[in-house]
Amino acid sequence: MEMDSPRSGAGLTRHSATLERLLLVTALLGAALACAAEAPQRVVAIVPLGAVKQEYLDRVAREIQARLEVQVRIEPRRELPAGAFYTPRKRWRAEKLLEAIDASPPAGAWKVVAVTEAEISTTKGDIFDWGVAGLGSIGGPSCVVSTHIYKKHSKTREALLRRLGDLAIHELGHTLGFDHCETKACVMADAKGKAITSADASSGQYCAQCLERLLPEDRALIKPHP
Repeated sequence: MEMDSPRSGAGLTRHSATLERLLLVTALLGAALACAAEAPQRVVAIVPLGAVKQEYLDRVAREIQARLEVQVRIEPRRELPAGAFYTPRKRWRAEKLLEAIDASPPAGAWKVVAVTEAEISTTKGDIFDWGVAGLGSIGGPSCVVSTHIYKKHSKTREALLRRLGDLAIHELGHTLGFDHCETKACVMADAKGKAITSADASSGQYCAQCLERLLPEDRALIKPHP
């Protein structure tokens, strides 16, 4: 009568243990993928401040959606807060607009892009009231962009919309943690007081050096440049 060898029995035991481990790993991986699939997309909320043309809001939404794996949501209009108005120059202080947004952010928003047609300004170095096209809180939740400069200096509607879209990506980049960048054509280049020239020279994309600064989970949101 043939006897089972101890070695063959041990082999079966090892095989069974390996199979159990594989099944466990497969189950854990499946659960992780299911959780990832169920995790809600991050929301970028676009908030119109004052009267803003729908095509401006749509263009900002389109540019963000083209670059980030996020849900873009256009919020109801909000009035420009009276406390942000700078009477001596008859324009609105951008940092105060951000303070108002941060004090009452849209529900569920990861980032907020406020859009206004009003003229805005902020303090730059020794200049207390410096006109700007936009302002973003570095690493913060919100930014604001204005169409004012582009409406004055854009000869065509498409030029205005393209420049506005580029500006929105730039200011949103500040909220992702990007400072100004010296890489040629990077969307994070400092306008240095020349908003039109800067927008026209921009690729509209975050450069590789900027993207390297992102946390892995945030970098995963950036869509590949076609």
